[in-house]
Amino acid sequence: MTLFALCAAPLSITLAAQNDVRMKDNLYATHFLTADEGWAVGAFGLIAHTRDGGATWRVQPSHTIEQLFSIDFADAQHGWVVGRSGTILYTSDGGESWQAQALGIDRHLFKVAALDATHAWAVGDWGTMVTTSNRGQTWENRSLARDVILNGLSFPDAAHGWAAGESGTIVATSDGGATWTDQQSGVEKTLFGIFFRTPQEGWAVGIDGLILHTTDGGHTWQVQHGSTEVGALEQVGFQEAMDNPSFYDVAVAGTYGYAVGDVGAVFASADGGTTWARKKMPADWSLGWIRSVSLVSGTHGLLAGANGLTARIVTDQITLPEKESHAAETPH
Repeated sequence: MTLFALCAAPLSITLAAQNDVRMKDNLYATHFLTADEGWAVGAFGLIAHTRDGGATWRVQPSHTIEQLFSIDFADAQHGWVVGRSGTILYTSDGGESWQAQALGIDRHLFKVAALDATHAWAVGDWGTMVTTSNRGQTWENRSLARDVILNGLSFPDAAHGWAAGESGTIVATSDGGATWTDQQSGVEKTLFGIFFRTPQEGWAVGIDGLILHTTDGGHTWQVQHGSTEVGALEQVGFQEAMDNPSFYDVAVAGTYGYAVGDVGAVFASADGGTTWARKKMPADWSLGWIRSVSLVSGTHGLLAGANGLTARIVTDQITLPEKESHAAETPH
């Protein structure tokens, strides 16, 4: 079973004003370049673009109805989107037009990293790792020899990269992907997200509220939150699931960091990812999940998740665009 539910209902968006949409279907990823400009992607080929920090959104035609799971831009013009059944889309004009690129395999791709306008990596199902060095004109299959779902991918620079996935898998490269080596995460549980802000410091998140931290390039990992024990599903009660929800994504920039996941959970750090505390969110958020977080300079960003959820981040405050006066409370 893969990470995302591959449903088949029609795309649902509501026109709120000219060039503005209110998204109602699942969003799987968001990526911001500045405090104002960013993108969100999700169900049924949706690509949405904002120039006002997520207050309003405009749909960019993707010419696909496949689920789109990840988006990354190298700069304001060049970016990639990946998704179900090997879908890869590329833009060289800021998303005004998107072109499909041929991968040659139909495996689901869950994460893409744009190293620059020419080079990119993507990972996904069945140990899939693919890369391009010519803007996606061709993609090279560099998949792992073993069957493991890879969910997360992070390149803090062009030379250093990490991928994370099932059974605590973490693989790393220090030569731009020429070689990849296994790292010992210390856990056997699935990791969904990984983020490095420098080649030395990074975080990985996953099942049962796991937040792992490294300061030595992944040679050792320390548990900051969650349970590392592998137990039977029936042993996990409702309260345990609420206290340690699975995390899907993590980002740290400057002083602030956020980890997001099931039951609308948002954990925040105000000390650069050293400690984490749960933020009090609206009660109805517990009915859904948050799949992605993007931060810019640590002061601005966006959360994206189930049923078209987008919420703006400004330092330690989280607000729904249509309810700017309803900010999430910071834990004490």
